[in-house]
Amino acid sequence: MEPDFRLPFSSPMATSIGLRHLSKVEGYKNEEEIIKPAINYLESEFNESRNGWFAMSQEVNNYPHTPWWHYDEQKGMTVIDNNWGNPSAELLSYLYKYKEYLSKIDVDYIVEYAIQYIENKVTFASENELFCYIKLFEVLPDEKKKKLKYNIADGISQVIEYDRNKWKEYVPLPLDFVPSPEKESFGVKDSKIEENLDYYIELIEGSEEGLLIPPWGDSFYQDGLKPAYKEWQGILTLEVLKRLDNYNRIDK
Repeated sequence: MEPDFRLPFSSPMATSIGLRHLSKVEGYKNEEEIIKPAINYLESEFNESRNGWFAMSQEVNNYPHTPWWHYDEQKGMTVIDNNWGNPSAELLSYLYKYKEYLSKIDVDYIVEYAIQYIENKVTFASENELFCYIKLFEVLPDEKKKKLKYNIADGISQVIEYDRNKWKEYVPLPLDFVPSPEKESFGVKDSKIEENLDYYIELIEGSEEGLLIPPWGDSFYQDGLKPAYKEWQGILTLEVLKRLDNYNRIDK
C-alpha cells in the first residue's frame, strides 16, 4: 500500500491508503466484504488516550523501510505521529463515511475532537497532516465544514510553496491541495494552479520515459527498498496525469 515500508501486516497507515482507493470506486458488489473488515480493524486499533491512531507498530522495524517510518521504541511511535492528523484525520473521514459499519467508536465525538485540535493549532509544519484534514473536510456536512475551512486554509498558507524555482524540491505545490477544479480551493491562488499545471506538463515532456522522479531522491532506496523508487515513479506520474486531466490539460 505504501512503497516506503514493506511491512506485510496490517497497519492504520496502510489501511488509510487502501480505503482511499476503495472510496473512489463505490458501488461494486464486493464493497462491503472489503470495507467492513477494514473499519472493524481500525476500531480495534483506535487508541483512546490519543483519540486517534498511531500510523505504525514496532513491527515495521523488522522489514525494509525509509527512516521516516522507523518506529522509535522509546517514544512509542514514528516521527510521522508527531502530527495527530496524519493519519488520524483521514482515517476518521472513512469511519464517518462508512459509519454504518461501526460498532464501538463514537465517530461524532472524535470529529469534534479533530475540529478542536486544528482550531487550537497555531503553527503548521506538515502538509501531509493537512492532506488528511482535507479528506475529513470532504465528507462532513456543511456546518462542520465551516468549522474546518478557515483552519485548513490557514495551515495551507503556512506550508504551500509558491516559488516555482523551488518546485523541484520536496515541497507542497498548489495542485497538491487543489487537485481538481471541483475541489475547495482553501484560498490557493488560481494563477499558481495554472502555473503548476504548466510546470507538470514541462516535467513530463522533458522526461525520457515520461515518468516523474521522486523529488526526495533515490538515496534511501537500497537493498530491500529498491523496488519502491520505481513504484514511486508510477504513483507520482499517474497522480499528475489525473490532475492534468481534471483541469482539461490533456489533449485526447
